[in-house]
Amino acid sequence: MISGWNAGIGGALRLLAALGLVAGAALGCNAWAQSLRDPTLAPPSVTGAAQPKSNAAAKPDSQVLSVMVVDGRPFVMAGSRLYAPGDKLGQATVERISETQIWLREGKQLRKIDLYSGVQRQPTR
Repeated sequence: MISGWNAGIGGALRLLAALGLVAGAALGCNAWAQSLRDPTLAPPSVTGAAQPKSNAAAKPDSQVLSVMVVDGRPFVMAGSRLYAPGDKLGQATVERISETQIWLREGKQLRKIDLYSGVQRQPTR
């Protein structure tokens, strides 16, 4: 009877030890896990800096901007928001939107942002 009792205790202790190892491994994996990145934003190696936490507080130059056409009307896409001509984007007002450029007005200053710097359009042959 005593040998059966010892075997039961030993089996339970082995099971608890195995569960402890599994739990420890799971906790260790969480310590090495990386935070997830927004896949719609350019990687920091392309932008040269870490992405801002809040798009509303950031300047338009520090955001990743793109142009989206909805029902024939162009919009500036900053983060997950769309801005039409006349809308405020940070401190600037969206003045004009084309396929490759966005014009922003801050006070009396008009600024042009090229979306694809280094890319030149050419007609097909």
